[in-house]
Amino acid sequence: MNITFWVLMILMLLIAIGMLVYPLLKARQYSALAYRDSNLTINDEKIQELDLDLQEGRIDQQYYKAAREELDRELLIDIPAESKETAGEHYTNAAKRHPALALMISVFIPMIALLLYLDLGVYDASDEAFMASQKQQPVDKQPSIEEMTRKLEAKIAKEGGSVREWIMLARSHKYLGENALAAKAFAVALEQDAENAQLMLELAEVLALNNSRVFSDEARALVLKAQELEPDNPNTLWFAGVAEFQRGNHHKAIAHLTKLLPLAGGDVEVMKSVISVIAKSRQAIVDAGEEMPELEKMIGLEHMMAEANVASAAASMKPAEKPAAAQASETSLEILVDVSDQVRQKFDANDIVFVYAKAKQGPRVPLAAKRLTLAELPASIVLDDSMAMVEGMSMSAFDELVISARVSKMGSAIAQSGDYIGQIDVMDKTAGKKLNIVIDTIVP
Repeated sequence: MNITFWVLMILMLLIAIGMLVYPLLKARQYSALAYRDSNLTINDEKIQELDLDLQEGRIDQQYYKAAREELDRELLIDIPAESKETAGEHYTNAAKRHPALALMISVFIPMIALLLYLDLGVYDASDEAFMASQKQQPVDKQPSIEEMTRKLEAKIAKEGGSVREWIMLARSHKYLGENALAAKAFAVALEQDAENAQLMLELAEVLALNNSRVFSDEARALVLKAQELEPDNPNTLWFAGVAEFQRGNHHKAIAHLTKLLPLAGGDVEVMKSVISVIAKSRQAIVDAGEEMPELEKMIGLEHMMAEANVASAAASMKPAEKPAAAQASETSLEILVDVSDQVRQKFDANDIVFVYAKAKQGPRVPLAAKRLTLAELPASIVLDDSMAMVEGMSMSAFDELVISARVSKMGSAIAQSGDYIGQIDVMDKTAGKKLNIVIDTIVP
């Protein structure tokens, strides 16, 4: 408790005690004064009136004497005393001071109040302990993603599920890395909503993730059907372009992705991702002996590329302009990940840690990623091209990288306010030295 609380509490206690004790200590003075100002004063006034009546002849001496005797008798009835001098003191005996009672109130009331506070209050909670308990409480009560997923599974198994519930279940399994279960849940949702292009893309994605990130025939068919349903949807164009690129249908891949470029809205990172796949498709066609126009002329977006400052990046993405050794080599980075003591105290041992690599100037999608728990830190991990989310979008495709490690209370793959992160820029992937990342900065 801080000093202000105790000062206010003691002050209020003293005021309450004063209000109770004051009448007990002032009883004699008040009672005696009340008597003299009332009974004795009234008696004197009556005597003065009798004296005045006698002087002015309104009454005789005999009546005066009888009236005086009557006044004395009335006074003696109320005050069992022998004289006026002792009457005031005798009267106050009925309402005398009580110093002993005042002392008991002054001592025992604070003691009782303190005992009650110790029994019912938060006397043992300092500011730090109280705040720590408040921070810990929601953590203890908040179910994990795994628990919520299992509860949703049980609910669906018991009651059957709506399309929305099956989609939620599928996305939860996807987040947990349970791609086979996610595919089954997406398939059930798609049976109930057969014309949902977004569901087709999500099912195709988890099928690819469960197949070493390669679109199978089933996944490709889903993507192409979604593209037919929504031909101008940027997501369907992107998936269709990548699926055709993986299948070796490079002309079709270029057709889908060049259609996507005008829809990128000038987003530099999106345009670079698209141009990278277009450049690889173009080079594959050239390597097969077919002539192709220059990249900038082929996509016909020189002015957009200039505005977005991606023309030079597009040129650097042309595989033909990279040395043969660079094309053949694969990038592998060894990273030591740790967390500061201060941050560790704010999270639970089972909270999720994401370690991932992104292009410093390029797509937003992670090029490689690994999932840990806070209890596993410090840990030494390796990120390499085999962890690419999409074929052709690996760490080797970009010269400069940003490696990040983030701990998340909610377990979200997307950074959220309250997460903590550590980052390091990698300008030379071939240096071969171990990278050190410490998670110590809060995500605003």
